[in-house]
Amino acid sequence: MSSNEIFDSIKKSTKSAYDKIDKQAVFHLDEMVTPKLVTFFYWILLFAFITKGIGDIFEGDFFRGLVWVVGGSLTSRVACELMIVVFHINDNLHSINSQIKENSEAGHDSSFERDYYHH
Repeated sequence: MSSNEIFDSIKKSTKSAYDKIDKQAVFHLDEMVTPKLVTFFYWILLFAFITKGIGDIFEGDFFRGLVWVVGGSLTSRVACELMIVVFHINDNLHSINSQIKENSEAGHDSSFERDYYHH
Protein backbone atom coordinates (compact mmCIF):
# COMPACT_ATOMS: atom_id res chain seq x y z
CA MET A 1 0.00 0.00 0.00
CA SER A 2 1.30 3.42 -0.90
CA SER A 3 1.26 6.36 1.46
CA ASN A 4 -1.49 8.03 -0.61
CA GLU A 5 -3.73 4.97 -0.25
CA ILE A 6 -3.11 4.88 3.49
CA PHE A 7 -3.85 8.58 3.79
CA ASP A 8 -7.06 8.19 1.74
CA SER A 9 -8.27 5.28 3.90
CA ILE A 10 -7.60 7.26 7.08
CA LYS A 11 -9.35 10.25 5.58
CA LYS A 12 -12.43 8.16 4.69
CA SER A 13 -12.60 6.51 8.10
CA THR A 14 -12.43 9.82 9.97
CA LYS A 15 -14.61 11.80 7.57
CA SER A 16 -17.88 11.19 9.42
CA ALA A 17 -16.36 12.17 12.77
CA TYR A 18 -14.63 15.19 11.23
CA ASP A 19 -17.88 16.41 9.65
CA LYS A 20 -19.60 16.36 13.05
CA ILE A 21 -17.01 18.65 14.65
CA ASP A 22 -17.84 22.34 14.79
CA LYS A 23 -14.67 23.55 13.09
CA GLN A 24 -15.34 27.22 13.86
CA ALA A 25 -15.51 26.58 17.62
CA VAL A 26 -12.58 24.16 17.74
CA PHE A 27 -10.06 25.73 15.41
CA HIS A 28 -10.82 29.43 15.86
CA LEU A 29 -11.05 29.54 19.67
CA ASP A 30 -14.53 31.09 19.60
CA GLU A 31 -15.79 28.85 22.39
CA MET A 32 -14.12 28.61 25.77
CA VAL A 33 -13.22 25.10 26.93
CA THR A 34 -11.60 26.10 30.20
CA PRO A 35 -14.85 26.74 32.14
CA LYS A 36 -15.88 23.16 31.46
CA LEU A 37 -12.45 21.95 32.56
CA VAL A 38 -12.64 24.06 35.74
CA THR A 39 -15.85 22.27 36.72
CA PHE A 40 -14.22 18.89 36.13
CA PHE A 41 -11.12 20.02 38.06
CA TYR A 42 -13.33 21.16 40.97
CA TRP A 43 -14.92 17.72 41.27
CA ILE A 44 -11.49 16.09 41.29
CA LEU A 45 -10.30 18.47 44.03
CA LEU A 46 -13.46 17.90 46.05
CA PHE A 47 -13.03 14.12 45.85
CA ALA A 48 -9.34 14.42 46.81
CA PHE A 49 -9.98 16.64 49.84
CA ILE A 50 -12.85 14.52 51.12
CA THR A 51 -10.83 11.33 50.66
CA LYS A 52 -7.82 12.85 52.43
CA GLY A 53 -10.00 14.13 55.27
CA ILE A 54 -11.78 10.82 55.79
CA GLY A 55 -8.42 9.05 55.71
CA ASP A 56 -7.07 11.34 58.43
CA ILE A 57 -10.23 10.83 60.51
CA PHE A 58 -9.84 7.04 60.31
CA GLU A 59 -6.17 7.35 61.26
CA GLY A 60 -7.26 8.99 64.50
CA ASP A 61 -6.73 12.68 63.81
CA PHE A 62 -10.32 13.89 63.69
CA PHE A 63 -9.56 17.63 63.74
CA ARG A 64 -7.06 17.50 60.88
CA GLY A 65 -9.47 15.36 58.87
CA LEU A 66 -12.24 17.85 59.48
CA VAL A 67 -9.99 20.71 58.37
CA TRP A 68 -9.17 18.85 55.15
CA VAL A 69 -12.82 18.11 54.38
CA VAL A 70 -14.27 21.52 55.23
CA GLY A 71 -11.31 23.79 54.51
CA GLY A 72 -10.17 22.01 51.39
CA SER A 73 -13.68 21.83 49.97
CA LEU A 74 -14.34 25.52 50.59
CA THR A 75 -10.94 26.61 49.31
CA SER A 76 -11.24 24.62 46.11
CA ARG A 77 -14.78 25.94 45.56
CA VAL A 78 -13.72 29.57 46.01
CA ALA A 79 -10.66 29.17 43.77
CA CYS A 80 -12.68 27.57 40.98
CA GLU A 81 -15.45 30.17 41.30
CA LEU A 82 -12.88 32.95 40.95
CA MET A 83 -11.66 31.42 37.71
CA ILE A 84 -15.23 31.15 36.42
CA VAL A 85 -15.88 34.81 37.35
CA VAL A 86 -13.07 35.84 35.00
CA PHE A 87 -14.81 34.01 32.15
CA HIS A 88 -18.16 35.61 32.99
CA ILE A 89 -16.51 39.02 32.92
CA ASN A 90 -15.08 38.15 29.51
CA ASP A 91 -18.54 37.11 28.24
CA ASN A 92 -20.09 40.32 29.54
CA LEU A 93 -17.40 42.44 27.92
CA HIS A 94 -17.99 40.67 24.60
CA SER A 95 -21.73 41.35 24.80
CA ILE A 96 -21.16 45.01 25.69
CA ASN A 97 -18.71 45.32 22.80
CA SER A 98 -21.18 43.77 20.34
CA GLN A 99 -23.97 46.09 21.56
CA ILE A 100 -21.75 49.14 21.11
CA LYS A 101 -20.79 47.96 17.62
CA GLU A 102 -24.46 47.42 16.70
CA ASN A 103 -25.37 50.90 17.95
CA SER A 104 -22.49 52.56 16.13
CA GLU A 105 -23.27 50.70 12.89
CA ALA A 106 -26.93 51.74 13.14
CA GLY A 107 -25.86 55.36 13.64
CA HIS A 108 -27.21 55.60 17.16
CA ASP A 109 -25.20 57.41 19.78
CA SER A 110 -25.52 55.41 22.98
CA SER A 111 -25.99 57.20 26.28
CA PHE A 112 -22.80 55.61 27.58
CA GLU A 113 -20.76 57.05 24.72
CA ARG A 114 -22.47 60.43 25.06
CA ASP A 115 -21.78 60.58 28.82
CA TYR A 116 -18.26 59.25 28.50
CA TYR A 117 -16.99 61.38 25.65
CA HIS A 118 -18.81 64.64 26.36
CA HIS A 119 -17.89 65.04 30.02
